[in-house]
Amino acid sequence: MTYLAVFERKADQAVDRDDLTRDLRTHWPDARISVTSPDAPGREVRDVTWQYEEAGDRLEGRSHADGTCLYLEGPLHLAVRFACWYRRLVPAAEELIFCDDTYGFAIPVTVGATPGSVARAVTTGE
Repeated sequence: MTYLAVFERKADQAVDRDDLTRDLRTHWPDARISVTSPDAPGREVRDVTWQYEEAGDRLEGRSHADGTCLYLEGPLHLAVRFACWYRRLVPAAEELIFCDDTYGFAIPVTVGATPGSVARAVTTGE
């Protein structure tokens, strides 16, 4: 399934690709990370990509080039972990929303949210 962790860009705030890459390497050392070169085809929408595997589950992630969205393909439990981790990188004034690719749900990921609380909100609709 494809999930998104997205925020609106206010006053040109975004997550810097170098910060994202550095923090991915620090907090997810087993992830395979690739940074798209500035002149690569598709760079306008795909910036940093990664793959992470844990206990047989796999998550593929990528950031939008404008620094305001993650696309997360994989099981819910890994996607919400990455969304909660990403919340720490998003400017505090921004509202981060976790949703599926059809916007069938839209859950705010507040500062300090836990993967469990976000996953419960997704599965219970609260």
